[in-house]
Amino acid sequence: MVIVLSAFNGFEGVVEGIYTSFDADLKVEIKEGKSFDSQLIPYKAIEDIEGVSHVSHVIEEITLVKHEDRWITCTMKGIEHEFLLGSRLDTMIIEGFLDLGENGSPMSIMGYGIKNRLGVTADPRFTDFVSVHGLVRSKKIRKDTQPFNKKTISVGGVFSINPEYDEKYIMVPLSFASDLLEYGSDITGVEINCVDGADLYKIKEQVLQVIGPQFTVRTYFEQNELMYQVHQSEKGMTFIILSFILVLSSFTLIASLTMLVIDKKNDIKILSSMGATSRQIRHVFFLQGLLITFAGAILGLLKGYLTCWIQIKFHVIKLGGAIVPYYPIETEWSDFLLIMLTVGCVGIFATFFSTKYLVKRHFDQAN
Repeated sequence: MVIVLSAFNGFEGVVEGIYTSFDADLKVEIKEGKSFDSQLIPYKAIEDIEGVSHVSHVIEEITLVKHEDRWITCTMKGIEHEFLLGSRLDTMIIEGFLDLGENGSPMSIMGYGIKNRLGVTADPRFTDFVSVHGLVRSKKIRKDTQPFNKKTISVGGVFSINPEYDEKYIMVPLSFASDLLEYGSDITGVEINCVDGADLYKIKEQVLQVIGPQFTVRTYFEQNELMYQVHQSEKGMTFIILSFILVLSSFTLIASLTMLVIDKKNDIKILSSMGATSRQIRHVFFLQGLLITFAGAILGLLKGYLTCWIQIKFHVIKLGGAIVPYYPIETEWSDFLLIMLTVGCVGIFATFFSTKYLVKRHFDQAN
């Protein structure tokens, strides 16, 4: 149980690290509508909240991207330099550089899936350009008007996080996205990154007090709520299955106590003749059962922790072709406590009823 639950924790940590490399710790959006004036957000007040490290504007919109004769639909994300400072996206760059080229010509950073579909490269020895097409916003679309604005941008870098993001996002400078979509001072969201170890839910409440009720604030857990719920459900179901196996294995404890009572049948007669009551004799065997239960539980927890420690320290089990090179393991003391409580409850239940029946039977025979 220790090893399996620690493996679930390890994979959850890997997935969380992948998503937090792209998603901000907190994301502010308008409740009604899609975009809003950036002046409505009191940035200085948010930056002054304890635990906040970076605050950045974001524009997200579905656009058409073209390279040569290839067209694809993807989500363009206009970001500021602060977004790159607050994210861990630099660890996910597999080609080119994490550079928006804001001091010169604008550059894009796209997902690996988009790169393959467009057939472009971010190799610095070459310069590939893509054209981004966004819907016109300032005027009505008619038959004789062009429904899209078009801007050209070079490919500066390629990231690889997971297929969901690799096939979805192309990131560009915020000014590029704003000009293409005719947003002016409007944005679609504000992303907030916090220092390591900060209480996100506490900061969320403080941000809500600052920005007012017309906005929503979501943590990265809430942004990917379904994924985390599925993971917790899988872990919970696995624990239930292992607990059921533990219940079945408790029959070995019952068998051991049965053999012990049968072996001590003569001793029960002697104690009975000396005036010992059934309750006193049952108490002796009950304590013996508890000793077996908790000694086994402690030994099992130690062996499980030792196995996990060896994997964490030496990475014995490798994973070929995966996101991480070795099997991720992460121990949590809450799992140890839960396992000990489960083993204790099953052991006490099995010991109590088995000793009650066995001692009563042999005590009556002794009398």
